[in-house]
Amino acid sequence: MPSSTLRRRTFLLGGALAAGAALTGCNRSPADGEGAVDTFTAAFQGSGAGEGIDPGVNTLFIDEARMKSVYDGLFEIDETMTPIPRLATAAEPNADGTRWRIALREARWHDGKAFTADDVLYTFARVLGPPQRRPFIGASALEHVDLAQSRAVDARTVEIALREPSFEFLIALSAYGTKIVQNGATDFDHPVGTGPFVFESFEAGRQFVATANDHYWDGAPAIRRLRIVSAESDARLSAVQSGEVDYADNLTPSAARTLQGRSGLSLTAIPNSGIHFFAMKTDRAPFDNPDVRRAVMRMLDRDELVKIALEGQGEVSNDVFGKGFQHYAELPQHTYDPDEVGRLLRRAGVRDLSFDLFTAPVAHGFVEAARLFAEHAQRCGVRVNVVLGAKDTYYTDALSTGHLTMGQSGPLAIPNHFASRLLTGSPQNRTKWSDPEFDALYAKAQATPGVEDRTAIYRTMHEILHDRGGFVFFGTTAWNSAARDRFQQVPTAVPNSHGWARFDRVRVR
Repeated sequence: MPSSTLRRRTFLLGGALAAGAALTGCNRSPADGEGAVDTFTAAFQGSGAGEGIDPGVNTLFIDEARMKSVYDGLFEIDETMTPIPRLATAAEPNADGTRWRIALREARWHDGKAFTADDVLYTFARVLGPPQRRPFIGASALEHVDLAQSRAVDARTVEIALREPSFEFLIALSAYGTKIVQNGATDFDHPVGTGPFVFESFEAGRQFVATANDHYWDGAPAIRRLRIVSAESDARLSAVQSGEVDYADNLTPSAARTLQGRSGLSLTAIPNSGIHFFAMKTDRAPFDNPDVRRAVMRMLDRDELVKIALEGQGEVSNDVFGKGFQHYAELPQHTYDPDEVGRLLRRAGVRDLSFDLFTAPVAHGFVEAARLFAEHAQRCGVRVNVVLGAKDTYYTDALSTGHLTMGQSGPLAIPNHFASRLLTGSPQNRTKWSDPEFDALYAKAQATPGVEDRTAIYRTMHEILHDRGGFVFFGTTAWNSAARDRFQQVPTAVPNSHGWARFDRVRVR
């Protein structure tokens, strides 16, 4: 390994892994439990100081991996993006979708207190309350909750009143930022949850440690101590090869090829899981002009981006989110068309177009894709200046910085994608999209009881975005992970689904 790579890898993983070496003991199974694991170490893409463990505000993949070990939601989504009950056991709407009665399961917090309806109401009040330095990401999904009219029917039944009808409320309850926190909780540096693991310690950019919750309502984990370490791509590959970690998430295509057929490792590739995009800020020039946005959608060669930036491990996308999931709209494919770019820019009255593309090496292929896009644009007579930001703060900075940014998403239920990223005021609105027609259609869909009728409305919303939206979804990739093959029931699910990054079922073979 080149010395510079070794130094970088040591910086990211050395301290965390050295600290855990005495704990792992080569992952020997304790004698008092069949299939039990002393310590299991999982490596995820890190983001330094940008990482966190507050379930209301933190959104990185590594954040979600930590938080789902400590917390539970009322509902979560399965691999088809369909809600499944977790802390809730059932939920029923009234006739017009303005009130939902939710039955809660019997569960306990890590400090021994019983989970009750008051915890649900407190969580909603926190998410919908005064904003803090970073916005509560579940606020848009829950914005129609009427807290004043909601109530605890009894300790294990909560009734949620809505200001507007919603027959998709279970989707909202499975959104990012809606995991349930304890009534009165204010210290999220030392979180108390209901999840399978009990918080022990956290160092942003380094590691998170938690211990088994032997009283977990869904069964005690076999892993006695879970460590989630923060690491870049090369470091994750090296660490899983050497046995320093037991599981490595989100490996690059080249890393997956390196591990293919390697003795002692199991490799998994989940298709259609990494969604890559450019995001135009629609509230500022030049992207406040819909014809300029239309031009950008035809300014990039998606086939070349997938072939080179994504190393050929992926499929071309079409500026519509959610391929393969419920409510996805199949629309005519946008293609690379310099002549159409010229026509649209002339119609927009724009000459000598030039803008910045803000990116950072936060995920595989970002910088390569940015530079390729600049080449594609140049052939269309457009100058794109690639600006590199700080890796540790990129995703926060990209919400407000620059004209054009980049991102990577895992799958989400399409209504959650709309609510969290595309409604006026959505906290993760990277494109600053604000469209009264779009907002009205979303509200109409929520008030529509029939699934087919809702799908028709969502198609119209997709048609608007496909025509003049701010997102350019250019490719989807497989999600590669690797684990030591001495373990079974290692998570192999679609990112953002309930089964992804859940380690409470892992056992030694």
